[in-house]
Amino acid sequence: MNHIIRRYQQPLLIALTVFIIISFVLFFNGGRFMEKGSGETAGQMYGRSVTQLQLIRANHDYELSRVLQMNDLVKALCDLPIPEEMLGMYRELPEKYTTDFRWNLLILRHEAERLGLTATPAERDEAVKQMPAFQNQESGGAFDSGRFNMFVANFLSPRGMSTDGFEELVADQIKLRKVLALLGATTAPAPAEVRAAYDEHYRKTEASVVRLKLDDFLATATAPEEEVKKMFEERTAKLKSDELRKVKVAAFILPPADKDKPLEPKARAEALGKLGKAAEDFSVAVTEKDAKFDEAAAKAGVTIEETPEFSRNSPAPSLAVAPAVAAAAFKLTTKDPTSDVLTTDRGYYVLQLTGITPARPLTFDEAKPQLVEQLKRDRAQEAMTIKGNELRAKIAAELKAGKTFAEAATAAGATAETVPAFSPAEPNTTLPDAREVMQVAGDLKDGDLSPFTPTEAGSVLVHLDKHVPADDTKFAADQATIADSMAGSNRAMLFSEWLKLRRAEAHIMEPRRG
Repeated sequence: MNHIIRRYQQPLLIALTVFIIISFVLFFNGGRFMEKGSGETAGQMYGRSVTQLQLIRANHDYELSRVLQMNDLVKALCDLPIPEEMLGMYRELPEKYTTDFRWNLLILRHEAERLGLTATPAERDEAVKQMPAFQNQESGGAFDSGRFNMFVANFLSPRGMSTDGFEELVADQIKLRKVLALLGATTAPAPAEVRAAYDEHYRKTEASVVRLKLDDFLATATAPEEEVKKMFEERTAKLKSDELRKVKVAAFILPPADKDKPLEPKARAEALGKLGKAAEDFSVAVTEKDAKFDEAAAKAGVTIEETPEFSRNSPAPSLAVAPAVAAAAFKLTTKDPTSDVLTTDRGYYVLQLTGITPARPLTFDEAKPQLVEQLKRDRAQEAMTIKGNELRAKIAAELKAGKTFAEAATAAGATAETVPAFSPAEPNTTLPDAREVMQVAGDLKDGDLSPFTPTEAGSVLVHLDKHVPADDTKFAADQATIADSMAGSNRAMLFSEWLKLRRAEAHIMEPRRG
């Protein structure tokens, strides 16, 4: 089956492309054809059938909204638990969110119609002008009609999409904003809420710490032979060597980038396109009857490298820059030893499995070093925990007697360190355990003492010396911006709840899979 798919992959792709183009013409040039319920039924909502074509069209709307960075529409209809400005970090979203977008888009259109919300031509024109994809940053972000025309010619038209479908999506975005405005009429935060939010974000925290280092306890930890043997007996079934793999690698990748003259995006895309085509052709060639990996590589003009044996956690040096490719080697089998084309940022790889060394039980001598290390670490961790509890009790007693934290730490036989002041707006990232210190301090009040908290290097005891109030002058300047941000967050939460209620009313019924 693999051989057939790869052998006829290109003809199949051509046929599929033709089908998609025809489909796009139907989906986007059919006016209200999609709304008449024609096509195969894909589910129900509001007691009426929803066709497969309607959902496919909604899926294309999702793709178009991602291309045009319509992030407010995507975040709202996918009901994403991330800030809108972080959407650009995700090239793809899990299927659950794209499915939600399709159904929620249909719900938005239904509810907007019920509420009498529309988008005028003037509103649509202004919304298009505000889209980043059509703005020329060299002219201060002004609308560039040339960019819009290129979008129509190079993106919409080749896909059989008309501007009608695009304008409907723009109208959806406007209707969403009007729904948000209706919901936001009661979401303005009170002045006291704005001030509290500002203080929480900008007030400075002054803290002191006592640290315990795990290395100090490891230096005196022991691992008696009898305990090591007992641990070996208890864990024998789990103590195994790593499975090792060896593969031949055909790499269709870009040469190392020149720091002084990196490839322009267009040239890089063209080069990757050629490499992708060569990799696909090679992948098909190695599935031919009696084909040999090395001979097919020679015809393709690509050099083959055979890796030494490597494990999942320690890839071969040549694959260290492509962890996903190294991981793919462990999915190959002796029955199906050749991979599909594997895509990376630098190009494409095809692997062929040449050897497997299965995992095996370790002998006591082989397992002993890791068991000794684990036993010492466990003993050191236990000793550090006991020491930490004793220290905290002594320091707490000294604080209760009226001493400062520094004095109390000295009396308990420890050394206190003052931490540079920090706030959520201006975190302190210079400390090795900064994350733990700031997280623990966030739960303390002035004068509070935390438990010893584990860190990468050991553990830390935090004393919150005091909170320094936020600057009043800066608050006066930032108050309006903060209030707007809080109102936006409130609107988003209200919309999420509103959408859940509307979905419940819609009684969405999707066909069962499988």
